[in-house]
Amino acid sequence: MSKSQIIFGLSILAAILILFSSAAGIGLDDGGKTYTASNFRGDDVRIYGSDGIYRNDSVQKAVLFRGFDWANLVISLPVLLWGIVASKKNRLIGKMAVASVFCYLAYNYLIGAMGNAFNNLFLVWTALFSVGLFGLALLLTEKELTSLSTKIGRNFPRKSLSVYLIILGLFLMSQYLMQIIPAMLTGKAPLSLEIYTTLELAALELGIMIPLHLAGGLMLWKNQPAGYVLSILLTFTAMMTFISLSVAALIFRTQYASGVFMDLFVPIVLSFITIGFSVSIIKNIRDV
Repeated sequence: MSKSQIIFGLSILAAILILFSSAAGIGLDDGGKTYTASNFRGDDVRIYGSDGIYRNDSVQKAVLFRGFDWANLVISLPVLLWGIVASKKNRLIGKMAVASVFCYLAYNYLIGAMGNAFNNLFLVWTALFSVGLFGLALLLTEKELTSLSTKIGRNFPRKSLSVYLIILGLFLMSQYLMQIIPAMLTGKAPLSLEIYTTLELAALELGIMIPLHLAGGLMLWKNQPAGYVLSILLTFTAMMTFISLSVAALIFRTQYASGVFMDLFVPIVLSFITIGFSVSIIKNIRDV
């Protein structure tokens, strides 16, 4: 079996798993029945409750993954299917779209499998993480992707995209460090920890995604070939992630009257920014 056939098979498997996971998350959700419980640190935390997939998660995390469920059906799955069709036509942008969905799956479902309370989708989430990780690794060795910088149009937003990546990386770094450093200095766990034992999201952001954003932005600014691959991959991935976060923030505002205005404003603004960059990228990638 050739590498292209393996990538195609993983792409189809990813589409099936996305559909199943999201449909199960939405179909089995009963709206929750929130209640307050004390964690082992003695803090009161709101639990999602009832009998759905996210019943043992905090309201915050349950609603976050409800946002991912809806956005996966509306955004991530269509992007993946479009990428599969375009890839079969040997279009470079199609391969980048599939690679971006693989990256999105590897990242977000590692968070789910490691950070959420155990649920009946654990094996499905683990499979999504695994398919995304190995699919991305295989795609990044494709000759077309390694020579991507030679197929970029003159209107590619190189400087503005590099500035965006660096600013976003620094913004995320400051956001997480402002939670972690005061907690370490005072010996009191950050409120965002809720019922969980560690900040897995912060660890993955600080250890993987933030360095990738900063490195991608700097390499793109210097017009280095790897910067193009990394920046496009991160932009498409961020677009799907920020749309998911926007959906979750809307659920919080409408169903729970929770969260401040900035919790909704920031992901929506970032969604529009990444959509704009994504459209510009699509227009400026040539196949020849």
